[in-house]
Amino acid sequence: MKHDLRIIGYITFTIFILLWINQLFSGIKLYETVKTRWQIHMDSIIESIIPPYMEILQTDSVQEQTHLLSSLDSALCAKTPDAVHFTIARLDSTHQAIVSFRNYKTRTSDITRGKIYPINNPSHESLAIYYNFPISFFLERSWQDILTIVALTLLLVLGLQYLSHAQQHLSRLQEEMIKQVVHDWKTPLASIITLSELVEKKSIPEDDEKGRAKIRLIQEEASRLKTSSQQLLKTLSGLAHLNINRDEFNLKNELLALFEKQHLANHGQKNIQLNLRYLVESEIIYASHFYLLGALQNLLDNAVKYSGDTPQITVICYQKRGTFVIEIRDNGPGIPKKQQKYIFNKYYQANKDSTSKKGYGLGLNYVYNVIKAHKGKITVDSLPGKGCTFTIYLRKWKKK
Repeated sequence: MKHDLRIIGYITFTIFILLWINQLFSGIKLYETVKTRWQIHMDSIIESIIPPYMEILQTDSVQEQTHLLSSLDSALCAKTPDAVHFTIARLDSTHQAIVSFRNYKTRTSDITRGKIYPINNPSHESLAIYYNFPISFFLERSWQDILTIVALTLLLVLGLQYLSHAQQHLSRLQEEMIKQVVHDWKTPLASIITLSELVEKKSIPEDDEKGRAKIRLIQEEASRLKTSSQQLLKTLSGLAHLNINRDEFNLKNELLALFEKQHLANHGQKNIQLNLRYLVESEIIYASHFYLLGALQNLLDNAVKYSGDTPQITVICYQKRGTFVIEIRDNGPGIPKKQQKYIFNKYYQANKDSTSKKGYGLGLNYVYNVIKAHKGKITVDSLPGKGCTFTIYLRKWKKK
């Protein structure tokens, strides 16, 4: 229900943004329309005033020309609003100003040059009148549209704030739910560990190595889940940042051990094919044993979970310009391109249509933060129907 309401909210907000953009473009178009009308209006005023001055302007006296320009300016000002500023110029044959009257400091983008009027003299001079577009003229004719844009802008800002608060509230609810679930795991996990130890001692024969291996797997996985849940609670509560302690360990052997756990955990359920191509000379890596292996197991779990009944998973380790690279490839359904940039976000779940494989959307976010804490990087490369390749880059993997 909350998910549906959130979708409705996003759709409504998108429609509102489109309306705001449409209103904004309408305002720009209205501005251009009003400006064009203003130019037509001004040209008609100039056309009605200027003819009597044209013959008189043929004089060669600069003083008389200045006087005539001043007189023309007064005539124009008498018929136009006070906000209109004029610059009247006498131009030579190349339309360069010879004499100008009253130069206002107006932005070039706000100045319009009216019609050029030829002066019948041997020098082929002409007269041009420049004028501005007063913003008051626009405001008087479009204040309602401007108020609409301002109101929509305010509503847009308020809507963004509301969505932000709603998202934060939803995140808090999700965190509280996860905390409660993790808290409820404690007693069952403790019981599983205790009972598995009892079964190993009382019910499994000494020579049944396979049975004992399965019991040990139960114990190890329950202990790992207990430790991970405690760390998850700390992280969600904001009580601890991911501080890693590095040590040296044999990564190749640990990867093979993770493979064995996958085979035991999925025995009789899936026909898993796990392949390791370890192309680095040294099998020792300097990293957090708990966190790095937890991240790798998370990626392997996802690969097995989403790759159907016959998962084919390949892990490749190699060096690239001094960086330790780990690739995990699977034959799952893949992740659509538009979802790939979100998959490491907290609570985000790709392939939501797969109802049988629901989670909390924390696994890949956890992996991302683990790799980030190692000063590394993780990327995903995938095409729908062609599986996924998660690539981890670790620059600092050797002990100095």
